[in-house]
Amino acid sequence: MSDVFILLSFAFAIVGLVLMIGRFKVHPVFVLFVVVAVLSLMFGQGGAGTVSLINEGFGNTLANVGLLIVFGCVLGKALEISGGALRITQSVEKMLGTKRKMPWGIALASTIIGIPLIADTTVIMLIPIVSAMAYRSKESMMKFGPILYIGAYVMTSLIVPGPGPLAAAGVLGLDFGMSIMYGLLVGLPGIAVATFYLTRIKTYVAPKAEFIESIAKAEQQAEQEQREGGSGTTKTLTAQNGGVGRTLALSPFTGLPVRLGFALLPIYLPISLIMIDSLLGPTLPEGSFIQELVGFVGAPIMALAIGVLSTLPLFGGAWRRKEIVNGMFEDGLRTAAMPLALTGVGGALALLIRETGVAERMSEVIQDVGIPPLIVPFLVAAAICTITGSNILGMLTASAIMAPLIDDLGVSALAVYLACGTGAQIFKHANSSGFWVTTTLSNMTVGQGIRSIGVASIISGVTGFAIVLVLYYAGLI
Repeated sequence: MSDVFILLSFAFAIVGLVLMIGRFKVHPVFVLFVVVAVLSLMFGQGGAGTVSLINEGFGNTLANVGLLIVFGCVLGKALEISGGALRITQSVEKMLGTKRKMPWGIALASTIIGIPLIADTTVIMLIPIVSAMAYRSKESMMKFGPILYIGAYVMTSLIVPGPGPLAAAGVLGLDFGMSIMYGLLVGLPGIAVATFYLTRIKTYVAPKAEFIESIAKAEQQAEQEQREGGSGTTKTLTAQNGGVGRTLALSPFTGLPVRLGFALLPIYLPISLIMIDSLLGPTLPEGSFIQELVGFVGAPIMALAIGVLSTLPLFGGAWRRKEIVNGMFEDGLRTAAMPLALTGVGGALALLIRETGVAERMSEVIQDVGIPPLIVPFLVAAAICTITGSNILGMLTASAIMAPLIDDLGVSALAVYLACGTGAQIFKHANSSGFWVTTTLSNMTVGQGIRSIGVASIISGVTGFAIVLVLYYAGLI
């Protein structure tokens, strides 16, 4: 079987995958499965060999990251339904509530909440608060809505326990602690530059009426009271505003204000445990109790399980009711279903590339042509995300293609991971659910969404990739 046949077959298969998902809207799990099966048969694996390859690739990949994806999704759902995410946002608004700092407060809240929650959910949850902030400050939703989206979107593309980062790190066999540390190093500047761009937008877009009706009514009532010689403006505004941005978020389970420390704990406890194990574990005495303990609680699966347990105080005494915990897990499992299936089939694709000789031939072509190795995963992830609208699929496909090439090309798994994560941010437009959620709820037109969300996603991805290249050529990754 010639090298040309193998490479052309693989190239046509990837193009077909992108077209079937992006143009004809066929479910990505099914398309990816068909691509793996057809390529395996074409490359001479036979019927039994193809079945074995798919089972092995699927099973081995999910053995590494399956429960991580489940726990990550459960943790995010717990923060969503308990009021913890809302409490974090209100605290950031209070801290950075001036008109000049408000966009950066939104970006900070989105960045924090975007670690456990996907970007679409972050926008749906917090857009009423952001709309109220825009109304009070007379700022444009063409600024505030995309800023809310972009922070969570970048975190979802780079930081564990996001489904895309978990899948890519699992396929690449990457240490999760290093992926978190360098993901933050690469992602935060991208968010900052994209936010700066969005703050320069001059077009005014008013918030949607349904998000500000209560505030407008409260202000009208307050003005009427003032004309009649009354007082208590702040009380009226606070009460009728539903507490958006003015009073602390109340837990739907206890009726009491959610404690900020309890809301932040499930986000930063598992991340801290994983990073402590990565950084401190190798320096501890071999076989000592402390090394065993750090290694146990810092293992990603245990760290995320501890993170899930740390959400229970957010529910007050209600967590003792089995329907609360069961409901939290059921909601999380529904969210995890598609990332799990995509990750498993992506693992089968990576095994196919490794077992059929595609990896060696691709690495030879890349070296002969002189393409910088990190350009390949960046462009593959960017192309798939742009065409299909899925950053998860972009990360997964690019990492699956690159995983077998790492040794031959002389690049690190960390560098490839970061290239995939930055490439998968480019370019959000009308084929993406996140684009439509943000555009619609921010009261923008499609053109305004492209100018704001689309351009900001390119800026964040390119900025992050520039930092990846600097770190790579400096020998730091």
